[in-house]
Amino acid sequence: MKISLDRASGYTIHAYGPGKITLNIPLAVQIEAAGGEPLPDNGGKKILTHSLVVTPGLLISDWPPANLQQLAVEHIATVARLEPELVLLGLGERLQFPEPELMKPLIDAGIGIEYMDSPAACRTYNFLAAEGRNVAAAILIA
Repeated sequence: MKISLDRASGYTIHAYGPGKITLNIPLAVQIEAAGGEPLPDNGGKKILTHSLVVTPGLLISDWPPANLQQLAVEHIATVARLEPELVLLGLGERLQFPEPELMKPLIDAGIGIEYMDSPAACRTYNFLAAEGRNVAAAILIA
């Protein structure tokens, strides 16, 4: 019997709304978090109201910057350490551009960067993750 990794079994974004993102949590993560107890009746979803970083295999649910003005090099360095091939930087409800020097950790590591409004970053993340790409979405929820 051939067993292969189901690319859709990672973290995906179910919905985006002003001030919140709803994520689909992988079943394996739900089971581990339940620690042998019955799974919560939340449909495998988690609502987050704080900025986050998500990859198909990892969720950082407490990424510190709340808005573009709080974004700092160390926040971008956290994302760079995940070693994605591409970072989708969701910068809020409308497209904004960070200071170029903030992106130094990604540039030095040869990691691609796309600036987007947060709703577009969520849509693009799901598309690329479903293709099996090594993508990270760093979403500011302001």
